[in-house]
Amino acid sequence: MQPFRLRLDAREWFKYLREQGAFKVDFDSFYFCFMAGVTTRRKETVPLDETAELVAYFPDRYAARGRLLVGLFIKSELELLGVSMEERREVHSTIAKLVTPEAPNFLSDEGVREFNRYAHGGYDQLVEWFEERPRALDTFVRGYKRRVETAVKQGVLGLA
Repeated sequence: MQPFRLRLDAREWFKYLREQGAFKVDFDSFYFCFMAGVTTRRKETVPLDETAELVAYFPDRYAARGRLLVGLFIKSELELLGVSMEERREVHSTIAKLVTPEAPNFLSDEGVREFNRYAHGGYDQLVEWFEERPRALDTFVRGYKRRVETAVKQGVLGLA
């Protein structure tokens, strides 16, 4: 089973929030990266030696939201592939490749790899969105929310 992986440079970028105790686990950093990547449909492949292994499940407060995160992931993947929901066979085939319902994170190994690619691309997006690394959670979250809302309004994820 593949674990979620956080880019080492992303871990460094969020270090002030971790040091202040605003981020309790590295998955907090991963979450913000993933959401930026999936919202903007930005994926990036990063060598394993430039990442840190996290966990193979949705930890702590993310456990209850794991299925929602997987749903956003699947929606983004289908859109990137140009598969409409009316193409039932193609939708089923894509989901079957990415999802393993009995896995702790509901994802196949390929699904985790692609999920991680969104987090890696999301980190690149965060660096573009923010001139400086975050130093205070409240300031970061306000700016993050504003940028995600702008991406959604532009119809990047098809939620507009």
